[in-house]
Amino acid sequence: MNKLTLHKTLFAAVLSGLMLFTACDKQIDLAPESIITEKDALTYQKGSERLLANAYINLMKASKGDAYIIGDMTTKLSTGFSKNYENGTIDSRNSITGAMWSDNYATINLVNVIIDKLPVYATYDKAIQKQFIAEAKFIRAASYLNLIKLFGEGALEGKMENLGVPLRLSAFDGYDGSQNIPRSTNGQVYSQILKDLNEAIPELNATFTTNVDLHARATRASARALASRVSLYKRDYTATIDYSNEVLADASFSLESSLKSVFPIYNQGVKDVPFSKEVLFGFPFSWNKDVTQYKEHNIGYYFGYLKPDTTVFLKTYNADDMRRTEFFVDPTNKNRTLKFSSPGSVDNLMMIRLSEVLLNKAEAEANQNGVTTIAVDLLNQVYQRAFPDNKKPLPYTVSDFSSKQALIDRILQERRWELAFEGHDRYDFIRTGRQPNATLPANKYALPIPQREIDITNGLIKQNSGY
Repeated sequence: MNKLTLHKTLFAAVLSGLMLFTACDKQIDLAPESIITEKDALTYQKGSERLLANAYINLMKASKGDAYIIGDMTTKLSTGFSKNYENGTIDSRNSITGAMWSDNYATINLVNVIIDKLPVYATYDKAIQKQFIAEAKFIRAASYLNLIKLFGEGALEGKMENLGVPLRLSAFDGYDGSQNIPRSTNGQVYSQILKDLNEAIPELNATFTTNVDLHARATRASARALASRVSLYKRDYTATIDYSNEVLADASFSLESSLKSVFPIYNQGVKDVPFSKEVLFGFPFSWNKDVTQYKEHNIGYYFGYLKPDTTVFLKTYNADDMRRTEFFVDPTNKNRTLKFSSPGSVDNLMMIRLSEVLLNKAEAEANQNGVTTIAVDLLNQVYQRAFPDNKKPLPYTVSDFSSKQALIDRILQERRWELAFEGHDRYDFIRTGRQPNATLPANKYALPIPQREIDITNGLIKQNSGY
C-alpha cells in the first residue's frame, strides 16, 4: 500500500501552489491549455496523489468553521453566534448555509472524478489505485453525512422516506441542465454512505508510517468509526455495535489516560503538532505550510466570538472533572475552552475520536439489550478517565441504573461532557428525540435548501417544509 506523506502533499505542496484541480460543475477535461486535464491528473501516481489531496482539502473546507460549530451553538452549549440558527429563522438565501451545501458538493464532484476516471487513465500499481479510490469513497461518504445531517428533513429522526439530498455519484461530463436530479430519500442517502464505507474498508490502509497520515487520512478504523456513527444516526444498533467492535480491536488507536494528551496547548508559533493515539480522523491544521488559503479552521472559541455556556452547561460537570477544571479558561472574563487554544486558529481539528466510538457502542448496547455490564463498563472507561487519580469516583455498576432509559440518559450526558465543542450536540439532541433549545421548532431541525439550487433546477429540487 502507498505510504504517501499527506502533510507534504496536502498542507505543504498542494496549499503552497499545487492546487491545479478544481471541483466544479463543468467538465474537467474541457479546459483551457493552462489547466491540467483528467487524463493528465490521473495517469501517474503523483498526479493522482495531488488530486486526492485536493479532495481532502475540500472536505476540510466543508467541515470547518460554521459547519463545525453549528453542532454546538444551537443547543445552548455555546453562545455568541447568530440567533437565527438557534430559532430556525434562516433565509434560504443565507450565504453561510449555502456554503455548507456547495462546499460538500464541490468535494463530491471532485471525488467522483477520482472514483470514475482513475481506473480509466491510471497506469501505476493496481493496489495503490484501489487505495486511492477507497480514500475517495471515504471522503464522499463523509461529505454526504455532512449534508444529510444538516439538510435531510427528518434524517436524524428516523424518517427514512422523507427527502434527503440529491445523490450525485458520477463525474460531470459537461453540463447542459439534463444532469439536474431531485433529492433522494434519507434512507437512500444513508444506504449510499454505508455502501461507500463498506466498499472502502478492505482497500484502505490499516495503518501508516507517519503520525499525520495515520490520523488525517482514511484508514480502515476511521471508516468503521464513521460507519458506527452513521448506524447510530439510523438507529441500527446491531450495526453500531459491530462497527464499534472492529474499531476497538484495532491496536493502532487507544484511549489516552488524559484528555490533555488529545488537546495539547498551542502556544504562538507551535506547528507540526502530532495527533494523539485516540484520534481516528482529523484535519492537521498545525501542519499547514500555506500562508493564506485555508490556513485556519475559523472556529471562534479562542478570541471569544463563540463562548462556552457558563450559566448552565459548565455547572453540570462534577467539580473535580478535569474536562471542567482543565479545559475552561477564566469563565468570568475570557471564557473559552482549551480544546481550541491556538492564537492562530491552527489547532488540529478533531473529527472522530475513540471516546465517541466507546459511547456509540455503549448507547447502542443499552438501546438493544438494556442495562448490561457491557454498556456500563464502556461508560466507565470514558467517565473514569475524566478525573485525577486521587479523586476518581466509584465506577458505575448495573445496580446504579433503575431502567434502560436511565442508563441511556446517563450515556448521553457523558457524551455531552466528553464531546463538548466538537460539533456533535445538535445532532445528538435531534436523533434522540430532544428539542435542541426551546425556540427551535421541529420543522426547522433541517436547514433550508439553498434557494439557488431550487432556482437552477426549475423547482426539481424541493424546499424543506419549514421554509
